[in-house]
Amino acid sequence: MSPFPGSPDKTRDSLLPKLALKPWVRDKAPRLILRNAKIVDPSEGALLAGLHDVVAEDGLIISMCTRTTEHEPKLPSIWDADSKDPKPIVVDLSGKYLCPGLIDCHVHVTAVPGVKTMSELVQTSEELIHLRTTYILREMLLRGFTTVRDTGGASKALAGAISEGLITGPRLFQCGKALSQTGGHADFGPANASTGCCGGHVQSLGRTCDGVPQVLKATREELKGGADFIKVMCGGGVASPTDAIETVQFTAEEIGAITTTCKQMGNKHTTAHAYTDASVLHAIENGVRGIEHGNLISATTAQLMAEKGVFLTPTLACYGIMVRPPFEDFLPPEGKVKNAQVMERGLDALKIADEAGVVPLISALPSVGQADPRFAARMLGDAKLGRIAVGCYADLLVLDADPLEDVTVLDYPEKHLFAVIQGGRVISSRIDALPVENHI
Repeated sequence: MSPFPGSPDKTRDSLLPKLALKPWVRDKAPRLILRNAKIVDPSEGALLAGLHDVVAEDGLIISMCTRTTEHEPKLPSIWDADSKDPKPIVVDLSGKYLCPGLIDCHVHVTAVPGVKTMSELVQTSEELIHLRTTYILREMLLRGFTTVRDTGGASKALAGAISEGLITGPRLFQCGKALSQTGGHADFGPANASTGCCGGHVQSLGRTCDGVPQVLKATREELKGGADFIKVMCGGGVASPTDAIETVQFTAEEIGAITTTCKQMGNKHTTAHAYTDASVLHAIENGVRGIEHGNLISATTAQLMAEKGVFLTPTLACYGIMVRPPFEDFLPPEGKVKNAQVMERGLDALKIADEAGVVPLISALPSVGQADPRFAARMLGDAKLGRIAVGCYADLLVLDADPLEDVTVLDYPEKHLFAVIQGGRVISSRIDALPVENHI
């Protein structure tokens, strides 16, 4: 009994660990010691020499030691028997490969399955979208994607729920809703529909805004809502119903208003959906710092992008998915034509960009040799991403094959992926000595 009526009983409360304001918030990640690992260094496109021991604590890598046959490396003191901290997890990986967690720089986690067509998706209730998104996020993480960048649809609230442990998923960077002009790439309303006198229609992945006052308000509202960056639809797209790929969207004044606002409100990054030379040039000449897709760019435009330090995020994986079962009817007939148009030129554009020296952020494969993960970390504004090094996040994959020799091993996680570790927490494991953290 509490000694004072009405006051909390601290003895009782200490026995109720979930009696907390946010009971889903977990304690700090335990100390984790991974021995005898081959370290994948995607920045150099090579393995580090020899076998290594890696020590992680509270979500970060705190020590790395090279092992030799002559002696056992001296690790930092790992456990005080009198400490209240749990005993560390020590695992011998026996020469398995330790790879940085994958980073996908272009996803739409709210573009969920469960529907046959794009029109069904944009009409799906927000509540059902939110519930299905939790499945998408969990599956991404289980396939080894420990960080993703959502380019339209996700929110700060969703990112916060993941970081607190309420939802299982990759570390999430998001732009809120993508900005689109009426009739642009994120306007999914019927062709004869009116957005009203004041615009601002919000649906699915984006919101429409027309004229400088509206784009200023939309940009400021997304940044106020916690957007990490702003996405601008500067050209036509495959999935939108009323705009050809060749269209150029927004005026120079509208895009300039967006990029200026982003600089003023915390120097936030801006990126643009754009396929053609005209739309790419329109974006970067008005201050946009990144390009999504870029399938139809020329060598001249690629050279300008390289000179200005504009990032490119190709998305070649998505076009093939939208033409094979069960998604062969996801796009309307006109969308299928546009999809074939950009798919045909995608690889050529990637070669053009590479030859010009454009910084690539290859969607789905940024940390296995196709692109230096340090570029993704720079764009996302977090240098602790994408590397196995002291001070970096303990986002780690345990593999039985070298992804630098054959990147397709990542296509078969059920065969080659033995464990996923995010922020020092074991998310999945097929290694007996490496138990999965209990989330319940």
